[in-house]
Order: sequence, then structure tokens, then C-alpha cells
Amino acid sequence: MKTKKTFYITTPIYYPSGNLHIGHVLTTTLAWVYRNYKKMLGYDTFFSVGIDEHGQKIQKKALSLNLEPKKYVDNEAQKFIDLWNLLQIDYDYFSRTTNEEHERIVNLVFNKMLEKGYIYKGYYEGLYSVDDEEFLTISQALKKDDGNFYHPISGHLLKEIKEESYFFKMSKLEKWIKEFFLSNPNFLSNKSTTKELLNNFINKGLEDLSITRVSFDWGIKISKTNIKEPQHVIYVWLDALFSYLSTLNYSEEDDSLYEKYWANGDERIHVLGKEIARFHAIYWPIFLKSLDLNLPTKEIIHSWIITPEGKMSKSKGNVIEPIPLIKKYGAEEIKYFFATQINIDNDFSYSEEMLINVLNADLSNNFGNLLNRVAKMVNQSFPNGTKFDQKNILEIDKKIFEKIETLKKNFDFEMSNYYIDKAFKYVVEFSSNLNEYIDKTEPWKLKNDLTRLNVVLNTLLLGIYQIASYFSIILPNKMSKAFAFLNVKNNQKFSFDMFDNKKITVTEILFPRITK
Repeated sequence: MKTKKTFYITTPIYYPSGNLHIGHVLTTTLAWVYRNYKKMLGYDTFFSVGIDEHGQKIQKKALSLNLEPKKYVDNEAQKFIDLWNLLQIDYDYFSRTTNEEHERIVNLVFNKMLEKGYIYKGYYEGLYSVDDEEFLTISQALKKDDGNFYHPISGHLLKEIKEESYFFKMSKLEKWIKEFFLSNPNFLSNKSTTKELLNNFINKGLEDLSITRVSFDWGIKISKTNIKEPQHVIYVWLDALFSYLSTLNYSEEDDSLYEKYWANGDERIHVLGKEIARFHAIYWPIFLKSLDLNLPTKEIIHSWIITPEGKMSKSKGNVIEPIPLIKKYGAEEIKYFFATQINIDNDFSYSEEMLINVLNADLSNNFGNLLNRVAKMVNQSFPNGTKFDQKNILEIDKKIFEKIETLKKNFDFEMSNYYIDKAFKYVVEFSSNLNEYIDKTEPWKLKNDLTRLNVVLNTLLLGIYQIASYFSIILPNKMSKAFAFLNVKNNQKFSFDMFDNKKITVTEILFPRITK
């Protein structure tokens, strides 16, 4: 019997054909923080990351390096694993589309769709982008003066192809997906993306989707009960999207994870960038509906990181690699920056100068300074700890307790709506309130009034604990040290007497100021 609410969250399975970049850090950090928050609330969580290993682009890249495709993707998988280890991102499953279990499940899905009349064989004739692994119609493509067609977003050259293919009948569920979008306006976190998908794709009519290729062989080969067609490989999006279910052993002998987190799960969340929203928001729900399976409960669509040269891309030479940043500033500091500074609805202009300024302002000057100041004053006047003294509390102290309650409400509201940046603005603002409270109460002048000094310092400790509790969602290692300094445990139930007679010992500066 299920005793806890469940929370299943995934990143996209990243396409490993280029360098690692800070976009990978952003998406994965967001998902990791959402998972941590739900854990703090007591949810039973499952967090999946992974890579999408098939397709013509991967095969071409491997051949250019004189490697077998499997060897190439093995190397790429390790790069991602190493990045998540360096970034201190813990997860429950690393999904790879070359896993035998995944390949069996994708073929099972293909055959079920075929039996239900959603798949038919025909010929695909049109435009295709190898780099984007995407088919486009002429109306969707951008034609330039050189007479060639280009992808309207990536700018990659499109090739005209004609080949035998199996198609998925998108038209059978076209009416359903439109009704679903209109009746579930909060399915996607980004309202502008919802509007764009409706206007540019759904309302214009969905063309049947080519879901196999015969012009290359690096992919999952069709294996039907009565017909063997090894020349057909299942196209990357049908293959990739069902990784979210193969991760949970959908339709395998032991499908307890699938039953727990998907079939009977409370929240099923995907986090992804807006450039792949169409595949996740239109194709994925349609695929699931065709099999009468649950849909995700929410898709969190974040926007792009913009550099002075525009959106990050290899062709522009503006891809920012994450590993040097992590080694220079620290894993938790990098996660803090990307989680708290980027609003998921808006593109974000990144610079290293901004990174430094945020870390110094929020962590070093604000919270770090607050913790050190208060610990020093407690040690000087109350070496055996402070004590909660309700009868001597003044109005200025009560306002701090009121702010703690307000912070809880605001933080939970924003996090429940997946706005990490807004939630932590309240946390940093409250830390500033505590620093202002110090300036107003002037505890350094109260050494001869220990009764009043005790109330002030105890109030500050209670506020600091609340801040550290929220920071621990992003900064678990740093905050574990802070809790040790404060002589309390993380996730300890808040109580006004939690610091009674607790010795406070700060042994290091948690957030040294970064000099440029």
C-alpha cells in the first residue's frame, strides 16, 4: 500500500553529439532541485537522467572519429556521468537508449501501436535535418537566396529525401490533442510555448509522422511478430521519448517502478528546454494516448541561455563548458547560480561577472556574513547557548517571527509552481531582513543587558535555521556544515526552543568572497 505521495521527474535524455555545456547544467540542476524540494516535503521521489544514443548524426560523428557507434556513445555516456558526479547531482537512474531492456520495450510499443491501427507503411518524401534529427515540411522550412532549405530555428541545412518509412497516424488524435491543450492550460509551464504550439502546429493540422528510417542502421531495428524488417530502424523521437517509461521497466516482468511512479503515481514531471517542446508536448502525449497510458502531469519548459553572441551553439563558437566553471567556483555555487537566477519563462543573459556578483552578494556578503556575525556574538556572551524567552519578546522580534511564517508561505507557493528563482528571492530577502534586524537592535550595545541580548540572538538563530533549511535544497553539503555549526539537524522540526542551551561553533567561512 502506498503511504507517501510519489514524484517522478526526468531531464531530457541529452543528445551526445557535441561538447557539454552550461545548458546541460541548467536543465539538470532545475530537475534536481525540484526533486530535493519534494523530498523535503516527504514525497517518495524518483529522478532520471540519461542520453539519447541513436540516429544518423551519432553514426556520422562516430565514423568521423573512426569509432564504432557503440564505442562512441559509451565514451559520451561517461562524460555525462563524470559531469553529474563533479556537479554532485545524485540521481536514481541513468537512462541509455542502447540498453537491451529499452530496445525490447520500444519494439513492444511499436507493435502495440501497429496492432491498434496507428502505424502504417508508406514513403516519406520531404525535407530532413541530419543535425536536428527532424523532418520538416516546405512550409515549415526557411528558404534562402541560394535555393536551399534550412531549419527555421537551428539554421541547419535540410536535405530532400525519399525513402520507405512507417508512419504514425497523428491525424487520428489531432482533435484529441487540441482539446487536451485547451482543457489543460497548465500542462506546460510556459504559456507562450503553449500558444506557439497551438498556433503553429496543432491548429494548422498535424501531418502523419515518419517514425522509421532505412538510410542508416544505427538505431533500434524493427522486430515484429510475423515480419522481420531489419532495414528499418525506429526513428529517434519514438525511441527517445519512451525512455521515460523504459526507465521504470514499463511492461517488463518486474514493472513495480512503472506501476508506482507512472501508472499510479501522483506527479510525473519532465524538465526540458523550449527547443524540444514540440516533441514532448505534442508527439509524446499522442503516443501515450494511443496506448491508453497516463500522460505526464506537468512539463516544465525553460527558456534559453543567451550569450553576447546569441543563443549558445557550436556554429557560433559560444558554447560555455561547465567543468572549468565548476572547478573554479565549486559545484554547489554553480548549482545555486543557475537554479536561482534563471526564470524558466524568460531567456537569460549569462556572464561570468554576473555569476561572481550573485555568489558574493547572496552567499558571502548576505547569508555567510549573517551566520558568522551571529555565531561570534553568541560565543562571546552565551558560550553555553541562548534560550527562548517568550515573556521578554518585543514587537520588533515578533515581526521577525511573522516574517518566518510569511517566508514559508511564499516559498512553498513559488516552489509548487516551479519558480525556484522567485522562491529563493524570498529567502535572500529574509536574510537581508535579519541583517537589518541586527542593525536596528544593535546587539553589540547589549552586553550589559543579557536578557535582551539573549532574545535578539535567539531570534536570529531561529531565522538563520529557516534560511539554512531552504538553502539545503541547493547547497546540501554547505548547509550540513552550517547545521553542525548551529548544533541542530537538517529537517529538524522548527520549534522556538530548538536552540535552548546549544553551543554554537563556526569553524570555517562557508562562502569566502570571490575576488575578480
